[in-house]
Amino acid sequence: METLPSCLHVKNLLDILAIKECKTSKVTCGNCDKKSEEASYCFHCRKFWCQDCLNAHDILKENKEHRVLSLNDFQDEDFEGVLKRPDTPASQTNAVLQQTEHDEDPQVSVTAVKNNISSKLDAAKEESNTISSYIRLLEEKSRLLDYRLKINREQIQQTAKSLILTLRQKEQESLAEVEIQTKKAQEHLRKQKDQLQDLLNKREQSILHIDSLIQRRTAAELETNKTLIDELFQELQEPNDPDMPSTMDWKAVPVFMKNEKISESLQELGIGHLVTNKSATEANQCSVEGFQAATAGLQTEVEVITRNSEGEQCYCPGDYVTVELISPQDRNTAVEMRIINKNNGSYIVSFIPSEAGHYLPTIRVNGESVREFPPIEVKERAFVPVRFIGKERNQNERLKQSPSATDTPHSVVGLAPKRIEKNSLSHPWGVASNDSNEIFVSNMDNNRIVVFNEKGEFIRSFGHKLLNKPTGICIDNEGRIFVGNRGNNKILLFNSKGEYITAVHNGESFKYTRGISLDTQGNLFVCDVGNQCVQFISPNGSILKTIGKGDLCKPVSCLCHEDKVFVSDYDAHVIKVYSYSDGRFLYEFGRYGTVDVELNGPTGLAVDKSGNLLVCSGYSPNIPNRVHVYTLDGKLVTMFGSGACGTGLGQFKVPCSVTVLKNGRIVVCDMGNHRLQIFE
Repeated sequence: METLPSCLHVKNLLDILAIKECKTSKVTCGNCDKKSEEASYCFHCRKFWCQDCLNAHDILKENKEHRVLSLNDFQDEDFEGVLKRPDTPASQTNAVLQQTEHDEDPQVSVTAVKNNISSKLDAAKEESNTISSYIRLLEEKSRLLDYRLKINREQIQQTAKSLILTLRQKEQESLAEVEIQTKKAQEHLRKQKDQLQDLLNKREQSILHIDSLIQRRTAAELETNKTLIDELFQELQEPNDPDMPSTMDWKAVPVFMKNEKISESLQELGIGHLVTNKSATEANQCSVEGFQAATAGLQTEVEVITRNSEGEQCYCPGDYVTVELISPQDRNTAVEMRIINKNNGSYIVSFIPSEAGHYLPTIRVNGESVREFPPIEVKERAFVPVRFIGKERNQNERLKQSPSATDTPHSVVGLAPKRIEKNSLSHPWGVASNDSNEIFVSNMDNNRIVVFNEKGEFIRSFGHKLLNKPTGICIDNEGRIFVGNRGNNKILLFNSKGEYITAVHNGESFKYTRGISLDTQGNLFVCDVGNQCVQFISPNGSILKTIGKGDLCKPVSCLCHEDKVFVSDYDAHVIKVYSYSDGRFLYEFGRYGTVDVELNGPTGLAVDKSGNLLVCSGYSPNIPNRVHVYTLDGKLVTMFGSGACGTGLGQFKVPCSVTVLKNGRIVVCDMGNHRLQIFE
């Protein structure tokens, strides 16, 4: 049938019928076959176009002169145009199929038409690729503008701070000067006052003496003592002192006069101005050091040296450096890129690849590629143990006060030792980290939070007289620390320095709290073991909703990520996933068993830099003690930890919580061994 010629006149009549009925029914697009209420008719192409296809139609240069009219805008005279035979080059393609007399094989004509359409399609694709490249260029320029905005803000703020600092310094100098001058004037006045006070005292003594003589002596006796009296009166003569003060001369008192030129200059010139001078940096002269290999989920660093046209290292404020890893599928796998500008032409660029594979690295400076790089291999992560953190308590003391090896992380009670070393841990339960890679551990037996750096060095501890068997711990974007207490079910809030702020929740409605986590709005999810649910509370402690009631057996850890709430159900040996918006159950994964790949008493949860879910598994020495790595939909990726319960590097004894540092390293709380372990 496709080789038979069609009747153009009948087709045009059918088109007119479709146009007249478009207000009551949908019209089929002649390009994509999609039905649409809003369609247009091209008098040159002789077919209908939906709005999406019409946009592509209008992009082609050869369609520039086509007459296109919306079906809703058709008038009577426009139907005549539909009935006319096509006489433009664009419509000759249709005419080939509509000839009643064939000068050649119909199949050849069809092939020619197909080739013609394919050629036009290739041209359209090429034009679309060009537009896509323009869009990418505009996006790159937009990122550059955002970066320059950030730099300009920082420069303006720094300039203002510098000016404020200078003004403060001048303020102190002016204050010091006026104080010095005032003190000198006051000292001079004090000396004058002291001199006059001495003179006044002498005069008063002389007056009293003369008055006494007058009262006690006769006239004859006064005449006899005339010489003495004359001497006393001599002392009462007015002093002839050049420092004797007269009326106050206010014109001589110093008064501060502000420098009007400074105010006028700031008003006129401001604190600086924007310039559009081109950067002296030449991308083709820049060099890159340290770019050889990378590992999925771990931080990689490269150093970019910006140089001028002569190859000399130079620094131009506002230079924009980016790094991309492009996969064969044209996907950028680099995430969490961070740039440290050393302000000398050196930029330390750190990023974390999300997936393993071969990638083509692209490094740009101000939107221009530095040079061509050979493909690099992003290796799969091996989860290599690096070091222990925390010093265990004295062995004899631990044996006396610690539970047996078969105790679970939820029945450990233990007594605090009499003497606690600052970096010792006794049944640590929860672990979290902040943006500075500080590691916070809830030390359950010692009723405190201990803070270490990534090297395992003790930094500080806090909460000694406030915490009661602390378990769950999490940190918000401001660095504030939330701690859940198993002993009294309270949720306490501390600032980034460990200073107590308030009790977010008094614990009245909770029973045996365990893990806690935050959503992006600052609300808390609390694992309420006794009530067999997860409580969702606001920052002020109000319970907003309950998740998993009647479905969870023993929820011990939870995590909010990508509009889902992941919960470790310890007794059911599964991870259950709920909808963040309405708490609806979505799916679960894992099961109890003796095989390595099966979950056994899952506890701590975290999401690594590759977007995988980390799950602590193993509650006794008789089963594998490991950390399982899953995709977010529950597919097992890998596991790490030797599996055998032990004290060696890479071995666990009841791993109960996990956190991920900024550089991708993983910290596991090894409760049974009273320590932390870091994996690379």
